[in-house]
Amino acid sequence: MKTIIIISSIIIGLLIGPAWAEPILVLNSPFYAPVTSAKRDGVLDQVYLELSKRVGVTFEIHSLPAAERALINVNDGIVDGDVARVPGLEKKYPNMMRVPAPVMRYEMVVFSRDVDFKVAGADSIKPYNVGLVRGWKILEQAATGAKSVTTLESAEQMFSMLDKNRIDIALLEKLEGLQIVASMGINGIKVLQPNLLEGYWYLYLNKKHEALIPRIAAELRKMEKDGTLTRIYESVLSRYAR
Repeated sequence: MKTIIIISSIIIGLLIGPAWAEPILVLNSPFYAPVTSAKRDGVLDQVYLELSKRVGVTFEIHSLPAAERALINVNDGIVDGDVARVPGLEKKYPNMMRVPAPVMRYEMVVFSRDVDFKVAGADSIKPYNVGLVRGWKILEQAATGAKSVTTLESAEQMFSMLDKNRIDIALLEKLEGLQIVASMGINGIKVLQPNLLEGYWYLYLNKKHEALIPRIAAELRKMEKDGTLTRIYESVLSRYAR
């Protein structure tokens, strides 16, 4: 009788187990540390860890630096979503749906060694030789009309040129730029004020997950309201205070 009970319990466990298993959503990330990190200590790593606890969904972040391929994979349903993108992509990728609550506020800034000026939009960088990393479309647009624009394949190449005074200024997202400068051991690079551009990034999901969007959006709004998103961002930023 005892054996029958044990076997019955195992069978019931196998039958109901999957119904109680936490859903897993695989998200692409085109970012580098400290936005997302292999150590899982980047801003969005921590945002999605907290969101997992609140929503009851496990978010797995996979690195895919090829930004365009990452979007195609989400649109085709190869992966479940993309960690953070600007609004409006759903117009080009009809199978992608934006969660209507931000996951992170981005800050695009001007890095400099020798030149110093108050940043006042795109017009203020036109007198200078500008360095960019290929693929950052929003920064390519901002640099239109500059004295010269050098497009590099990596941020390391860009900051090496800035360190050697081969460009006057470098444009990049603030956190990524500070991390790369620190990792390269370069001294004397500063961030000019105020930010060149700023805005919000949003989670995108393939449309097959549409039913989850209201619940995820509600929890992200709570995280913004209770200060969780700000605390996570400032905690990561504090590592690179200079």
